[in-house]
Amino acid sequence: MNLHLHFILVNSEFNQGLAEDLYEGEESEDNIKHLWEDELKVSEPIKDFKIRNNATYTLQGFYADNTAFSFEIPEMTVVDSTSTTGTVTQFAVSKKILKKTDKVVDDKNAETHIYFYLRDSIPMENPITGVYIAKQDFPKELKKAPTLTNAK
Repeated sequence: MNLHLHFILVNSEFNQGLAEDLYEGEESEDNIKHLWEDELKVSEPIKDFKIRNNATYTLQGFYADNTAFSFEIPEMTVVDSTSTTGTVTQFAVSKKILKKTDKVVDDKNAETHIYFYLRDSIPMENPITGVYIAKQDFPKELKKAPTLTNAK
């Protein structure tokens, strides 16, 4: 099975009433529903995946001077995926910035799409691909740190 993850920043200023009245329910140039979307596809076929709500995510990697770091971030929604070759990959989103989620399974094409709709009203950090952490929960030591490398 192929696993696709979609991280979508929802525009809190989108007006559905305006869209209905003037644009047949669709967004317009001045009334945008989503500000951006990151779509990721796990590079290997997936054997299984698990979504954990209210979990702790461990952000780890190395500072520019090759010193290791590891920080536990609480209150996250974490997706653990295991590929057919045994590779484990994690994706994570702070509960505070998560507006809603959706999962679409396409059995015909052996694909699963997981959608994470993010709030634009809460500042966030995106330290690595597929990880979105509320700025207030992001480790302060990393905010003032020199360039990070190999975060995972």
